[in-house]
Amino acid sequence: MSEIHTIGFQGEPGAFSEEAANNLVPGAQPRGYRTFTMLIHAIDAGEVDAALLPIENSISGQIAANYDLLWSHPRLGIVDETVHRVVQSLLGIKGATIENIREVRSHPVALEQCGRLFAAHPQWTRTVVDDTAGAVREIVAQNDAGVAAIGSRTAADRYGAAILAEGVQDNPENFTRFFLVRREDAAGRGGGRACVALALADRPGSLRDALSAFADQELNLRSLVSRPAPDAGPFKYRFYCEIDRAEPDALMRALAEIDGESRILGAY
Repeated sequence: MSEIHTIGFQGEPGAFSEEAANNLVPGAQPRGYRTFTMLIHAIDAGEVDAALLPIENSISGQIAANYDLLWSHPRLGIVDETVHRVVQSLLGIKGATIENIREVRSHPVALEQCGRLFAAHPQWTRTVVDDTAGAVREIVAQNDAGVAAIGSRTAADRYGAAILAEGVQDNPENFTRFFLVRREDAAGRGGGRACVALALADRPGSLRDALSAFADQELNLRSLVSRPAPDAGPFKYRFYCEIDRAEPDALMRALAEIDGESRILGAY
């Protein structure tokens, strides 16, 4: 695989995605983008050598729309994956206390992961923002002891926030899985997992037959995600399959038996 000098992520400096990028590709220059769409456009346009795209959280499940971004950018492919531990912290300005708080800002997934914290403090207003690190930067700039954020210790250190409570997510086993995405000229390592998109024939049993084709080749289906496919028409659907131990020849034999369109989104 060619060298990665720059790697894009969604969010601002101090985001969990930046932590994961630094861990996976140490030494590469991280660049933040406000949305996942902007991130994918950046890698497709060659602004960065690679992009780190979150695809699944162990608590909140798949980030399913990110599969659609890969489908709609056929020059891109998944070449690796990484799992990053997420420890959510309640952050405020220096001198703030939990008793002062009236509002908490963060990304919607981070807020969702901390349901017990909010149940214990029903008076707090939850405010959704684009990014955990951006929320931390904003509350420090605002300098209001009544406004807190949920984010990482890295973001607290970067922006000068105080940690009011650490590990506030409902489940301590909180992990996010990311795809490392590159353009088509950068091959993946293959032989481990594969991600396949299927647009199946509109007939009874087409999904069953597709799953049987994988099973017949002894390919283990790790996950299956159904998504609307508006480019194919109203109420049409596309399936994204992740397969463990995806031996390339066996995978190609399985896809040849499937009635419909298929595309390998990456081998990693």
